[in-house]
Amino acid sequence: MNRVVDLPAARPRVGPLPRLQRLARKPRVTTFLLILPGTLWQAVLVGVSLVSVVLFSFWSSGFAGLQADYTLENYKEIFTDRTFWDTTLWTLKVVVFVLVGVILIAYPAAYFLWRVVKSNTVKTVLLLLTIIPFWTSYLTRTITWIPMFGRNGAINKALEGIGIIDRPLDILLYSSEAMIFALWFLFIVFMIGPIFFSMSRIDEDVLSAAAVHGAPPWRTFVHVVLPLTKPGLMAGALFVVVLTMAEFFTERAIGGAQNPMLAGFILRQIDILNFAEGSAISVMLIIMTLLLVGVMLRFFDLRKI
Repeated sequence: MNRVVDLPAARPRVGPLPRLQRLARKPRVTTFLLILPGTLWQAVLVGVSLVSVVLFSFWSSGFAGLQADYTLENYKEIFTDRTFWDTTLWTLKVVVFVLVGVILIAYPAAYFLWRVVKSNTVKTVLLLLTIIPFWTSYLTRTITWIPMFGRNGAINKALEGIGIIDRPLDILLYSSEAMIFALWFLFIVFMIGPIFFSMSRIDEDVLSAAAVHGAPPWRTFVHVVLPLTKPGLMAGALFVVVLTMAEFFTERAIGGAQNPMLAGFILRQIDILNFAEGSAISVMLIIMTLLLVGVMLRFFDLRKI
């Protein structure tokens, strides 16, 4: 009599879906794997550069380049240099002027898109018009100001042609005012977008409830719209502050290099081959930027964006 031998059942092959399901039950592991590639990329491209700048700030500059003799002279030099502190104060003033100006221009524009423009198609088109200039190079957008606002530029010619001015305005180019005005134009898109999207998330029922309870439009704006758009406002402010602190090209091309900011001050140290002191100033600029961002984040949680 033949015996029937029961063979062990073959294990089913585990496909990728069950593995993903098991991984989904471990949120910490999933989060770690998701942020690992970006973290490694940032560590290599950003971390190495930052560490190098900090290291070079303790070296000294020689005729042949940097010399690896560790010293604090670079920091002593900039801390006792009145030019450094004057430049720092001017940089912070520019940050305030640019931030306030961008908010005053961007907020009404975003409010107009949100409440006045009814067609979603028109809203999209207008938003694209604010973004399209950023499809070109930053250098190109900055350089185009020279033929537009120079003494013989299109704006001065137009104002002279209609009789508003008798001679070209020098303030439109190669001045601190021209630089700040250009920075408003260059950075405004970083404020309009976040504010508009914060406004778009406001529930219409909230506005209706305020109107039903007798709140006038200005009170509704102050007590409802403004607090609910704070996330977009702060997100845009972070972009504007960080970008303005690192600004150097507009200060040269539009401002005429008359009042350098900290980033431009660093570039001038590099021009004279003073790499070590330039690195020390770079470290100070990084610290100041982190302090400003830290103060802003102290009053606002990015998770609310």
